[in-house]
Amino acid sequence: MPSRYLVVYDYGMGGLWAYVIASSATEILDAFPELEVVHEQPEWMDDAERGRLDVLDIERPSGLLSQILADRT
Repeated sequence: MPSRYLVVYDYGMGGLWAYVIASSATEILDAFPELEVVHEQPEWMDDAERGRLDVLDIERPSGLLSQILADRT
């Protein structure tokens, strides 16, 4: 059953954060090795910040996921 995983795309000067719905963290890392799966919410991330994060489905890439795919070409 799919779960929601907190991920970050570290671009060197900062990071883009999102939730990805996937079967496992391994599935995310296999499909998007550019991402890091974060297992604990960072201390700086409050409820308001968490509520602003995109929720993306690994089966239907959009937003950050589709941008990563586009950057690969």
